[in-house]
Amino acid sequence: MSDAKILDIAHISFLDTIKVMITLSGVASAKGTLIRNAIQTAEKISEVDYPDFEAYLGAIEETTNPITMIEGKATHMGGQVFGLQKCPFGPSIGNYTTVFEKLPDGYADFTAEFNRPSTVTSNYRVGEGAGVSPFCSVHQPMRSAIAERIRVGGKKIKIYQLGCKAGSGKKGFADKWITEAGVDRAVVDKVLDNHMCCYALQVE
Repeated sequence: MSDAKILDIAHISFLDTIKVMITLSGVASAKGTLIRNAIQTAEKISEVDYPDFEAYLGAIEETTNPITMIEGKATHMGGQVFGLQKCPFGPSIGNYTTVFEKLPDGYADFTAEFNRPSTVTSNYRVGEGAGVSPFCSVHQPMRSAIAERIRVGGKKIKIYQLGCKAGSGKKGFADKWITEAGVDRAVVDKVLDNHMCCYALQVE
């Protein structure tokens, strides 16, 4: 029996779809489309209210937390700072590069566009240097938008995207959100040593 890996055509198709969007409408339009779709998906999530922060953390361990359900289990690093060990788009990137060796042309421009300040990145506290691939423009706004569906003790929560790490190991930091969240940049740097994504949660 062959041990050859079966590639997921959905993953390959998704990455090519982004490439086509960039080619046909440009990086700014493609970015906007992906972010809008991510936010619209998040708005379909049922609202939930946890009695306290410990219950919120418990829901992560039980994989019933809405954020956990879309990205996997994050680790609470203390001080309401979280690290996500695996990028949810890792399998997509792996499948694509297995076939084509590298990601499509235009992805670097797309990532730079996502990191530029905009109304959307400001509203959802994403980008600003924390984007390391086009997939961040889907993942980060979706997480922040889902957070808007969650309460802790009846109070709203909000997410600050502090940093991310590319598959190459290069780290991206959102100094604006690090400062606004009141987190030491060195903490984010350390979290990213062993995690792909770092964000902070605040209860309003």
